[in-house]
Amino acid sequence: MNLTIVGCGFVGLALAHQLQGERSHLTLTLTLTTTREERFAELEPLADHVRICDASDAISLKQALCDAEVALFCLGPKGDRQVDEDGYRNTFIDSFHCLTSLLPQLPQLRHIIYTSSCSVYGDAQGEWVSESTPTNPSNGHGAVLVDSEALLQTIDQPTRRVCILRLGALHGPGREFKDRFQNLAGQTRPGRGQQFTNWVHVDDVAGAIKAAMTEKWSGVINIVNDQPIRIAELIDRTLSSEGLEPIRWVDDPKTASSGRRVRNTRLHALGYVLKHPKATF
Repeated sequence: MNLTIVGCGFVGLALAHQLQGERSHLTLTLTLTTTREERFAELEPLADHVRICDASDAISLKQALCDAEVALFCLGPKGDRQVDEDGYRNTFIDSFHCLTSLLPQLPQLRHIIYTSSCSVYGDAQGEWVSESTPTNPSNGHGAVLVDSEALLQTIDQPTRRVCILRLGALHGPGREFKDRFQNLAGQTRPGRGQQFTNWVHVDDVAGAIKAAMTEKWSGVINIVNDQPIRIAELIDRTLSSEGLEPIRWVDDPKTASSGRRVRNTRLHALGYVLKHPKATF
């Protein structure tokens, strides 16, 4: 199998590490891409090829995918920064328009996997959502992800399958709950913290991607753990486990969103067994 990972951030890098012990078993030729040359030293030990690639640029994307039978798109805005809707559109929509234009020149590409986000569901007032729930993004960023999914779905066909993995919020090495929430200790925050959140460990994201590749998954699949958790419980348990002062909630009707609870029934039906079925502290 010839695999190209377009985008080696948190998820792409975790997958590359997981694949190291299985590359000979999978007879895998692995190409990793980055937008920054200074990452070559980090990535070269993990891959057969490392390439600079701006996925919205036809020349560099074609070079990255020239031998790929499977392409994984783990896209994100350049650098560790927040971007506006236009920045998201450049990252996602422009890249997939570029991919679509190149497909006639990539006849060997048979499987495209894209890591999207459960944010496409928007606020469901605490109700359960599944892959069949209509998307209803709450902001422009989510709307861009909906558009990017729709664009990819137009190129799905029996000889070239598209798999869209909608990820929950990510945690794992380098993004532990304590790192995310310890600065909130002792603070007063608006609301009651009753909004549901949906999480997934990065090891399970990488594991699900491996299953998607080897078992040729297609369609939309939610990648979350088994237990949605209210934000108040998540923060309180995190702070308690670190011996830190709890957060103080002050009721505020402006923060009454209940979020959503995301089902992972299809993930289980496909046979994937979660390594981290719930958040641990």
